[in-house]
Amino acid sequence: MSVDHDLGTKRPASTPVDYRRTFGWPVHWQNGTLNFVIGAGIGAVAVPRARAEQVLENLARQGCRGPALSVPTKHGSVVIFLVEADILGSDAEFLPRDVRVLTAGTSIPMPGTHGPADLARWIVPPDPQQRWLPSLTAVLAAIRSAGRYR
Repeated sequence: MSVDHDLGTKRPASTPVDYRRTFGWPVHWQNGTLNFVIGAGIGAVAVPRARAEQVLENLARQGCRGPALSVPTKHGSVVIFLVEADILGSDAEFLPRDVRVLTAGTSIPMPGTHGPADLARWIVPPDPQQRWLPSLTAVLAAIRSAGRYR
């Protein structure tokens, strides 16, 4: 059985990008919203919106900027950086308190799927011509570097 059938939800007729076919991303439909699920070598890091601009600049300088989306939360907007999970989370203990490495199984609503994720927006949209993700190591280094300017 499909996730759609199990949850009693109906998949919208079309989405802007077929994330599974184009990028190989683990996505599923739940309650009419397409969600990205962390795991299988793909990770994510949530950074408060106020800190994210400097992180994006640092990643661009390093030549490893990848997909990033803004997602509203109960505690304010965060920017989620999608990453290749190249290291274990032990490196996360040296991050600022307001930054989180998301754990396997975490669902992230995808932008533009006409559901509860309507408030999620791509800041750096995925590029079908450049399908790689930056490494978790590179993103964590960019976050640490951004923390030094404060």
